[in-house]
Amino acid sequence: MVCDRVGDAPAAVEVGLGPLASGAAALATARRRAHAALGDRIAEQAFQLDAALHRLLTDLRAFDAAGYWGDAGAASCASWLAWRVGWDPGTAREHVRVARALGGLPRIDGALREGRLSYSKVRAITRVATPATEAALLEDARHTTAAQLELICRKLRAVQRLSEQSPADVRARRTVTRRDRDDGLVAIEAVLPPDEAAVVWAAIEHEAAQASGAGAPATAARGAAGDAVEREGANADLSTPPPATCGVSAGTPRTFDRADGLIAMCQAALRGEWPDRAPVEVVLTIARDALAATATTPASPATPAVGVFADGTAVAAETARRLACDCGVVTLTEAAAGQPLSVGRRTRSIPPAIARALARRDVTCRFPGCTNRRFLAGHHLTHWIHGGATALANLCRLCPSHHRFVHEHGYRVELRDGEPVFFHRGRQVHAEPPRVIDTTRAWAAIRAGNAAVPIDATTGQCAWDGRPVDYPRVVGDLVRLAAAAPTRGRLPAPSSGSA
Repeated sequence: MVCDRVGDAPAAVEVGLGPLASGAAALATARRRAHAALGDRIAEQAFQLDAALHRLLTDLRAFDAAGYWGDAGAASCASWLAWRVGWDPGTAREHVRVARALGGLPRIDGALREGRLSYSKVRAITRVATPATEAALLEDARHTTAAQLELICRKLRAVQRLSEQSPADVRARRTVTRRDRDDGLVAIEAVLPPDEAAVVWAAIEHEAAQASGAGAPATAARGAAGDAVEREGANADLSTPPPATCGVSAGTPRTFDRADGLIAMCQAALRGEWPDRAPVEVVLTIARDALAATATTPASPATPAVGVFADGTAVAAETARRLACDCGVVTLTEAAAGQPLSVGRRTRSIPPAIARALARRDVTCRFPGCTNRRFLAGHHLTHWIHGGATALANLCRLCPSHHRFVHEHGYRVELRDGEPVFFHRGRQVHAEPPRVIDTTRAWAAIRAGNAAVPIDATTGQCAWDGRPVDYPRVVGDLVRLAAAAPTRGRLPAPSSGSA
């Protein structure tokens, strides 16, 4: 109908379609070529970077084995990396773990060196690989994506551990973790054996009932919804609220709130029986002359140069000075024969007001490069035994490791322009040095370092053909290989956080 009305329109359209079609085809061909060229360049660069990363991990393994990180005052190789390279602590620990594991896995190490295996796949394999399963896992890695390989390794580790559980294994897997959620709340997750979980759950319900005035917890009155929450606790989605519990609907107020019960239980534990007194007290006795001794003014030879705990354990005077940085000190005067003559008042602890101001000023450990926020101790730059004031101008906070460095490992700290400055063997310990990198030469240097390895856009290409992975079969084969090994070794445990 339309053609009849416009008359010669079909001819005009037919004439116009020829150039349009040929132009579109040319554009499509050019796009395919650009796509292929850019995609190949991206793939080759990724494989080149994987090969370069192998050299970094090899150097990192040697650096870690030699303990060079300790020369800079770092608590671990991962801490040194976080300071010197700028990685976050988790990334640093993972690289150290992978570097160590590759030292015992030559096939996987060689695949990474040649760019045939990505770092993501190497990271997954090194969590579970043994000499018996290394070759099979390498073949699995070639035919799967990194996500599929991660799932294979996770399933393999679960099967192995479930078959080898012991009381020590169970205890090592008990964890309590904290996770900040996107909605501003915080998720605290506890992984416990069933009997311990029952105790914690009962305590939470008891405290919840007491806090709400509801009396004994209505454990028996819980409906099917509450039971489902308990059964599915390990797989629950923490981003959504749990279904209603205690046999009530979601729109009905609950008789008690378990979150309130947990908070009440924790507050009771922190208060203890004596709100104004620390629940645990450790007593260390040391002669005042030994505590005040220095390299230039040593204590008298007749003065014991050690401190003694109540159980008889002896520690060096420098350790006693570290412990005395922030603690209660009681002066005991003795006669020549050792009989007590008088006992002074308890003094020398950093007052709460100053401790709060110090915590606000020193959020992390003040040692250069250290970001530790936990268990920080107040440190007197000039010790109070030598006349130093317990004031902000003479205090800084240090983590346990660096507090030992300052007192017992030859490090020294001074206050310059209101900031603590650290020295070791006469040289100042600096924070992260400026990163001066000639980026114009970086890629050329990487390619030159990989010149002996034939890397192109297909070197590390995944061979997965798109069919579903038969995970039970793959994991079963790996389990049989591990069981058939001449020396059946335990799978390496995952990293504990300290590297």
